[in-house]
Amino acid sequence: MAEDQYDYDANCRHWPHVRGHFPAGTLDFELTDPLRSSQYAPTPTLTRRLYVRAWYPAGDVTGCHRRPYFTKAEIGTVPVKSLELLRQPPEALRNATRLLTNSWVDAPPASGRFPIVVFNHGYLSYPAQHTALFENLAANGYVVLSVGHPWESGGIVYPNGDAATGSPRILEDMMKIGQALGAMSAYAAPTLTEQLAALQEYTKVLRTTSAGRLAPVWRDDVYFVLDRLEEDAVPSASAVAAVIDHERRGYMGKSFGAYIAGMLAQGDARSRGVVHLDGGLWSHELADTELRTPFLTLGSDVWEDFRKMPELPRGMDPAVREPLGPRTPAAADLAYERISQAGLRSDGYRFVVPGIRHSGISDLPELAGAPPLRVKLGTEHALATFTAIQNDLVRGFLDCHVKGVPSDYPAAALAAHPELIVQDLSWLRERAQAESYQSQ
Repeated sequence: MAEDQYDYDANCRHWPHVRGHFPAGTLDFELTDPLRSSQYAPTPTLTRRLYVRAWYPAGDVTGCHRRPYFTKAEIGTVPVKSLELLRQPPEALRNATRLLTNSWVDAPPASGRFPIVVFNHGYLSYPAQHTALFENLAANGYVVLSVGHPWESGGIVYPNGDAATGSPRILEDMMKIGQALGAMSAYAAPTLTEQLAALQEYTKVLRTTSAGRLAPVWRDDVYFVLDRLEEDAVPSASAVAAVIDHERRGYMGKSFGAYIAGMLAQGDARSRGVVHLDGGLWSHELADTELRTPFLTLGSDVWEDFRKMPELPRGMDPAVREPLGPRTPAAADLAYERISQAGLRSDGYRFVVPGIRHSGISDLPELAGAPPLRVKLGTEHALATFTAIQNDLVRGFLDCHVKGVPSDYPAAALAAHPELIVQDLSWLRERAQAESYQSQ
C-alpha cells in the first residue's frame, strides 16, 4: 500500500480505561552514571545518560493533566524504529500526540509504601511500550519504572528535549541474529542434544553482536537506577522514591528486555518475581538454571510463519508445523528451570496467547486501527482481548508473589480467558530422560 493511501486516522483513536484504587501518576527523569559509557552512541560517550519513566499510585490529581501517548517532541523519534521494523510509514502513529492516556503528569504520589516493578523494553523499542499494563499496575498499588537504554532503544527524548535515536549498528546486529542458523533450532530442534548444540552455536553468534554484549550493561543500568533512588539521590524523583518499598521488588521485560528481567532477579536478593513477555535466550546464563524467584512467561505463537513455509530451515523439528498446543515449543522453554525438571515448579507459570504475534505483545493492539498494521500484530480476536489477558495474568502474578496476597493464581485468569494455552513441558523432560541428559 502506498504511503499516501495509508489511513493514519484509523490508528490511535481509543485508549483503554483503567480500574483501580488510585489514579495513575507519571513522571519522567534522567540520571547519569559517570563510571560507564554508551558505546553505541554516534560518538561513544564516557558516561551513560539514562532515561527513566515512572508510573505510580497518585494522590490528588487536581490541576494535573493527562499525558498523551506520545508528546509532540517524542513522535518523530520514539516510535520510528519500531514502525520501521514493522514496515509501516514513519508517521503511522502521528495521532498518538492527541490520544490521552490515563496517566496524570507529575501528580503527587499517594501516601504509603508500594512494591516496585522495573521494566526493560525490547531491542529498538521504547520505554512506554506497555503503558496500558503500567497504568493498570499503578492504579492498583505498584510503582513501575521503565528504563530507556540510550542509543539501544528505538528512541528516547529526555526531559530537557534532548533525543537519543536507535543506533544503526543495533539494527544491523538484529538482521545478523535473525539470519543465524541456530536461532530457531535452539528453540525447536528434533532432539535435546541438537537443541543444546544449536544454542551453543547461536550464543557464539550473539557474542559477536550488541545483543551478546549489552545484556550485563542493561542489567547494570537498572541496578544503578534502583540504587540511586534508594539513596534518594535523584532530586527530580524524590517524591516517587519516597513511596517505594524496595523489599518488594519485581522485574519485567519484553523480548530482549524479558531476558534482562531474569538476570536482574537472579542477582537481586530482594526480588520476588519475574514477568517474561515473549523473550528468548540471549546467553547460557539462564539456560538449564533454577531461577531463584517465581516467574511468569507469556508468549506468542512464534511458529505461525514457519507453518506457511514450503520447507523448514535446516535443523528444525517438523512438529512446529502442527497446530499450536500445550506441547508446542516456545522461546523460553530452556530458561528458568533445570531441563530435567522443566515444567514442574509450582511457582513457574508458562502461557501462550493464541493468535498474537511478537509485536502484538505491547500497546500496539490498542493503538493500531489501520489494517496494514493490525495484520502484523495478530488475529482480530487476539488483538481485542490481549490487553485484558496481559493485565489479568501479570497483575495476578505480582499480587500473589510480589505483594504476597494469598490467592489461587492463576485460576481466575484462566477462567476469564479460556483460550489461553498452559504450556506442558513434559516433552522436554521426556527428551532429557530418553537422551540420558542430566542438568548440571
